Amino acid sequence: MVDAHQVNTIIATTLCAFFERLPDAQIGTEEAKLLAKQITEALNAAGLQIVPVAPANTRP
Repeated sequence: MVDAHQVNTIIATTLCAFFERLPDAQIGTEEAKLLAKQITEALNAAGLQIVPVAPANTRP
C-alpha cells in the first residue's frame, strides 16, 4: 500500500458521497474515517494490496 492515510481518505470520501444520496441513512465524517480504516485493515488482513497503477505509457 502506498499511503494508508490517502487510501483511508479516498474510501471515507466515497462513503460520505454514497450516504449523501440516502436521506434515511447518513454517516458522519468521523464515522466514515473509522469505517474506511476498518475496510483497509480487512483488505490487508486478506492479503490484498492497494497500489497505484502505472501510467499507460509506462506499462510493459
